[in-house]
Amino acid sequence: MENQTKVDYLKTLFTVTEVQDEGCSFEAPDCYEAYILFEDFQVGDTANDICSASEYYSCCGDVLDKDYMMCPTCYEHC
Repeated sequence: MENQTKVDYLKTLFTVTEVQDEGCSFEAPDCYEAYILFEDFQVGDTANDICSASEYYSCCGDVLDKDYMMCPTCYEHC
């Protein structure tokens, strides 16, 4: 896999839950399911930088607005 080095690096910082061709899902430190594209980070980036560049997902699987952290489907705070 072309991005195996990046996947291996993410595994040192987070619990990786799924790897796809263009990016991967992981569990962020604040217990959110997150997704990042391989092109959006480099090996050596901090966990905070990677989390900032990632999309977070709600309990219903929707992309969360990081400013509000509220599920747009069920309106629960995440």
